[in-house]
Amino acid sequence: MTGKYNIREEAAQRFYRLPKVFFTNERYKKLSNDAKIAFAILQDRLDLSIKNDWFDEEGNIYFLYGNQQLSDILNCSKPTVIKIKKELHQAELLEEKRMGLSQSNRLYLLKPVAEISDVKQIEEPEKEPETLGAQQKLKYLTSRNQNSLLQEVKNFNTNDTDLNKTDFSETEIKINQLREKTDLPEVIVQVLIKNKERLMDDAIEVQDVANHYFAHQEVLTLHQYADALQYSLERTPGRIKSITARLTKAVEDKKKWLGIQTQPTRKPVRTEMVPDWLHQAKTQDEAQETGETLSPEELAAEKEKMLLKLAKRKSK
Repeated sequence: MTGKYNIREEAAQRFYRLPKVFFTNERYKKLSNDAKIAFAILQDRLDLSIKNDWFDEEGNIYFLYGNQQLSDILNCSKPTVIKIKKELHQAELLEEKRMGLSQSNRLYLLKPVAEISDVKQIEEPEKEPETLGAQQKLKYLTSRNQNSLLQEVKNFNTNDTDLNKTDFSETEIKINQLREKTDLPEVIVQVLIKNKERLMDDAIEVQDVANHYFAHQEVLTLHQYADALQYSLERTPGRIKSITARLTKAVEDKKKWLGIQTQPTRKPVRTEMVPDWLHQAKTQDEAQETGETLSPEELAAEKEKMLLKLAKRKSK
């Protein structure tokens, strides 16, 4: 009688698929083991994305995982998640699309690329020299991989004391170094620290931000520039490919907005009603000032008109 299939045994026989090209192609050889394992785990969850209808109008499958969710899925700390995402992005294995403040970002897993040389290595793996004994093999593997393996285990162990001290990410260290070397104002530094995750995700160099600020510090006030910087980092959809171009656009938009706000408002001109008799008297006075003279008949006619108007006013 054959043995029956058991649910526990079936679960124990499930594996993550790790592409062999990760170990043959120069593009992927430098990936850390964390990044390679993360790729395999996310690849396995594609079926779950399909069940959740997580695919766009073109049929491309995506994930809706924040850094905290990825931290739980990959069983590592948030700084390690950020490092993994950066590695996969640089290797063109992961693409992140920002959907706005109220929506989760979409993560697209990209297929690895194999070259002809990879095919040969995968199909015909190099053989170990037959003269290499078991003890020599063990010594070779240990001496070659000891440091890297220990480091990977250390990085992947979320309970390690040293790992819990990694709140200062690589980006934050660069920001603090920049603060010490330059006169970058504290308000700009705080905006950078607040958005350090965006800086790391989009591979933005903090030195580029500092250079742009010093080049435009006469254009806007300190706090106006800080507002433009924060708006650029928080509200820009998608990946920021050029922080310099994005900040230049933000500065121009800020200048236009300030120009509209500072335009003086025109007050309505108040017009006063001038009585006809006063207007005529004024006209006569002006004629005298300019040297114009009226004939005796014209003076008598004007006098008569004035007397009639005065009489009418008194009778009212």
